[in-house]
Amino acid sequence: MKNWKSILLLVLVFLAGLAVGVVGTRIAVRRIIQQAIVHPERVQTLLERDLTRKLHLDNHQQVQLHGILTDARSQLGKLRQEYQPQAGAIFLNADQSLAALLTPDQQVRYEKFKQANRPLWRTLRNEP
Repeated sequence: MKNWKSILLLVLVFLAGLAVGVVGTRIAVRRIIQQAIVHPERVQTLLERDLTRKLHLDNHQQVQLHGILTDARSQLGKLRQEYQPQAGAIFLNADQSLAALLTPDQQVRYEKFKQANRPLWRTLRNEP
């Protein structure tokens, strides 16, 4: 009997650790994605630093890398500005269609879900 309780306790501790790890990872990844969308220059800085270290780039290569990544970020920003209104309209349409198929109870939970994920939601819908 004593051995059984020890095994059960060990399994419960393992499952609790697993749950905390999954939830923590989900929160961290969500935050990283949100920050990358809002501050793409930070992604560029991190990428430059990592590539410089791992590839042992000299100063001349670092300057060229900075130019390449800055140009790419600028092009991506222009592309995003061009297509964001269309993407926002598609997202709004999907949001309205989803809300229409839900029961009133599900709609309340859906609104709570959207509130809990507000920063990402606003980014997807192109809201300030």
